[in-house]
Formats: sequence, structure tokens, C-alpha cells
Amino acid sequence: MLNEIIALPDYSVDYKPSPILINNISGLQSAIAQYVARYSDLVITEDNVKETKQVRSGLNKLKKALDDRRKEIKREYNQPLRDFENEVTKLKCSIDKVIDPIDTSLGELEVQRRDRKEQHVLALIHEMASNYGVEAAEIELDPHWLNKTSNDKKIISEIASVMKTVKETKDKLATATTMVTKYAQAVNVDPMPWIDQLNQGQDVQYLLTGIDNQVAQAKQREQQRQLRAEAAAEHQHETSTGKIIDTDTGEVVSFTKTLKITATKDQMWDLANYMKKHGIKFETVGD
Repeated sequence: MLNEIIALPDYSVDYKPSPILINNISGLQSAIAQYVARYSDLVITEDNVKETKQVRSGLNKLKKALDDRRKEIKREYNQPLRDFENEVTKLKCSIDKVIDPIDTSLGELEVQRRDRKEQHVLALIHEMASNYGVEAAEIELDPHWLNKTSNDKKIISEIASVMKTVKETKDKLATATTMVTKYAQAVNVDPMPWIDQLNQGQDVQYLLTGIDNQVAQAKQREQQRQLRAEAAAEHQHETSTGKIIDTDTGEVVSFTKTLKITATKDQMWDLANYMKKHGIKFETVGD
């Protein structure tokens, strides 16, 4: 039954387009021609404005009467066509009552097929990921892999290509991360803000230049601080207790205190960098 050829039975439509003839067309043409001839050379002056407006009103009424009759004839002429179209529409609606549930069912089957295909493709991605040194979660599923026309050979080839690209990008980022980290650490700069920019796609050379600029600015600030300190030292006095007093104001400018700090090596380096950055003098005591 499903293989049955669906076709409409032969049917015909009795349709004989008839001409629309205007009775007494010559009379209409003659009357219109007379009105046109009478008023085409009308000279409008201040004295005949009122009569001119009456003429215009009469001519508009004539034009409206012609058009109203045209619309009436058109409605009557089109009525058989509207009746025919209504009958055809009813027949089409009857067919749609069968087509609509078929469309729904076919749509549901297609969703189920794509779901199965997606699970299959995801399985391929998980199976291949380790061979290319990537994580399955790093591979974005391409919607066209779920098409019926996409076979396993084509899908596997494209997944492999994507994985190679992802791996190359990861390796490039890892190399750049190492380079930026070592460069920043070598000049006592915190590498993390620069690594964040690298992860956002910033160029390596741009970041290295940025680190150089940061170091240069830090040196400039340190030089300015030293100049200020030297200028201030000219009117400062160190007491026997280690306090430094401004001889002009009597204010305690700074003092020396011995602290015992317990920290990891990395924390100690961070603390030393902080003190250097803020101009805090310190010295190593013992080992």
C-alpha cells in the first residue's frame, strides 16, 4: 500500500471566459468627449472660481460613477473564480490532514536519527582524542557530521584534521607561555597578567615588549624615588635607636625593625619583589 502511486483522478473544469462588453460604449465615449472638449480650455479667474469648483465636482462624480460600476462588474465577474478557489482550498485542507501527521512523524524520526549519529560521532571523538594528544572536550562537534551524506570515512578524516589543528594551537600556546613566563621572571615581573593576555590571543612579541616597558617604567619610578630620598636625606638624622628623623619637621621618616619571616621560597621571592617595588630597604641576615 505504501508503494501505491498517488495520483488525482482525471477531472475537468467548465470554464469559458466571456468578454465583458459595454453596452452603448459609443454613447459613453461621445459624452465624455463633449465634457473634455467643453472644459479642457477653461480659463479660471477670480470671477468664476465657484463655478469652476462645481465643474470639477461634477467631473469627479462622473469618474467615480465609472469606477464604481467597474468595481461592481469585477466583483460579479470574479465570483465564479472565488467559488472555484474555495472548493480547491477545501480539497487541499483534506489532504493536509494526512500530510501534517506524516511530517511530524518524519521529523521525529529525523531527530532520533541525528541523536544516534551524534552519539556515534562523539564516540569517535573520544576514541581518537588520545591518539592526537587532545581532550575530547576540546573538539567542537560540526553539525554537518550529523548529515545522512556524511559517512564515517569523511567524518574521521575531518575530526583528525580538527584535532591536529587543536594540538598545534595548544603546543604553540604552551611554548609561548613558557617563553613569556621565563622572560618575566628573569626581570622580576609577575608573569600571570601577561599569561592571561596570551591566553586571550595576544601576540607574544607584543607581550615581551610590554614586559620591557613595565621594567623600564619601574626603573624610572625607582630612579625618581631615589632622587627624592637623596634630597630628603640632606635634612634627615639617624638616632641611636635606628630612627631617621626629619631635621626640619621633627617627623620620624623611617625606622629599622628586625623581623623573622617564615615562608616558602616562592613566597619569599614575591615578598622581596614587593619590597623592591615599594622602595623598602632590606638585607639578608645569616643563611
